[in-house]
Amino acid sequence: MITPDIDQIYTIFLVFTRATGMFFLMPVFSGQMIPRQIRIAIAMLLAVAIAPEALGGFHYPDNILACLIQIAHELCVGTILGLVARMIFYALELAGEYISVSIGLSLSPNIDPFTRGRASPPNTILVSLATVLFLVTDSHQWCFLAFVKSFEIAPPDAALHAQTMKALILATQALFVTALQIVAPIMAISFVVNLTFAALGRAAPSLNVFQLSFAVQILAGLFLFGATMTLTAQYIIGAFRAMPMQMLESILP
Repeated sequence: MITPDIDQIYTIFLVFTRATGMFFLMPVFSGQMIPRQIRIAIAMLLAVAIAPEALGGFHYPDNILACLIQIAHELCVGTILGLVARMIFYALELAGEYISVSIGLSLSPNIDPFTRGRASPPNTILVSLATVLFLVTDSHQWCFLAFVKSFEIAPPDAALHAQTMKALILATQALFVTALQIVAPIMAISFVVNLTFAALGRAAPSLNVFQLSFAVQILAGLFLFGATMTLTAQYIIGAFRAMPMQMLESILP
């Protein structure tokens, strides 16, 4: 008769808890297109695969309070890892919404295939591009490696420090910087179009400046949005390369 090892089962459960917290927010894996059962199965397979190496020699605590604290710690750490990994997608969603408002596409929302929510066309294009790049550049594998490394930096019996909050603030700051870099050309062309038609309206009051500027702004915005897509992809790839290190820095003691 095989007797179950409580320490081994407990370590697998701790890794599973951290993986579940990460998959709750991690790009691609947290999307609605992946069923919840598949995400749970991936988290369990990951836990069974790396638990002996990540938490080798870890023992079940003596009291239930310490057990609950460790479980809560693992859930928090996993959520932080997933949140930091998803920051670039939040930046793209923010940039897409601003672009849609700037060029006049905010009144034509569609369904986001990843979240099943309402989103503007630029938002859907940017998120779809980031999803493809996330998989093509193997960024998901680097996120898994950062997940494994996180047990060396923040084991279940460690405490979260103020450095974690500072890292999250810096990641949020980088979110707005990335969004601004993406929408900067659209902001510039929108300002030029509005300034041009404002001067034209002063010079020829009989013209319907608002109707003309609306069409020109859409055409100019879409042209520049497509022309800068390569540069946007470079920003996204650069953010993906820095993602694993940012994930680990967010849980440093």
